[in-house]
Amino acid sequence: MFDLTGNVAVVTGASVGLGRQFALALARQGADVAILARRKEKLAEVAKEVEALGVRCLPVGCDVTDVAQVQNAVQAVLDAFGTVDILVNNAGGGSCIPLEELPEEEWRKVLSLDLDGSFYCMKHFGKVMLEKGYGRVINIASILGKGGLKELPVIAYASAKGGVINMTRQAAIEWATRGVTVNALCPSFFASESNGPEAMESMNDFICNRSAMCRPGKEGELDSSIVFLAARESSYVTAAILTCDGGWTAV
Repeated sequence: MFDLTGNVAVVTGASVGLGRQFALALARQGADVAILARRKEKLAEVAKEVEALGVRCLPVGCDVTDVAQVQNAVQAVLDAFGTVDILVNNAGGGSCIPLEELPEEEWRKVLSLDLDGSFYCMKHFGKVMLEKGYGRVINIASILGKGGLKELPVIAYASAKGGVINMTRQAAIEWATRGVTVNALCPSFFASESNGPEAMESMNDFICNRSAMCRPGKEGELDSSIVFLAARESSYVTAAILTCDGGWTAV
């Protein structure tokens, strides 16, 4: 079950952190993987890890906020693999600036990366999936798209991820009878490049207070969710907003 051999997966923001983990998780199940990010040198390192698992990997330099670069990435993937079966929209980021102080350009930057970038990739990679009548789209949202956070001023990030959640629902409805499922994964706090050791340490108290499991997520704890949503067996799962948060949203 959940064998992805013969599938081609695209993972954005795959040079570090969760994107790297998602690429490796799909590769372990047999998928060939195209990894997209702006930093080509980082992609090369991840590509070696993916290929060591016995599958093919295509690193593609791509800024997902640039439509032309996304379209070029689609063509590069088609030239290399001939198709696309799975899209993981992971590229994203945010900033901690209070609403009343947030510069308009920073607001636009965060929404462009988190929301617009996911839309561009979903639209252009999705066309390939729709043409053949099969696909799995997984948008990486956040628990902060489902509710506010009193400990940190994350208005732009929370707004963007809330948009990703409802964009997922609407896309799922529009494509529900066309063979392409669209779901979202909402993690809580995980270590990443932006959430380095010092940041995770500084946030530890409120993460433990908020989470039923009293801890942040660990590397690998999102793998099963990604693989499940990417698998052919999840054909009746669409418009799902899956939390992987140690019970955060239940408290």
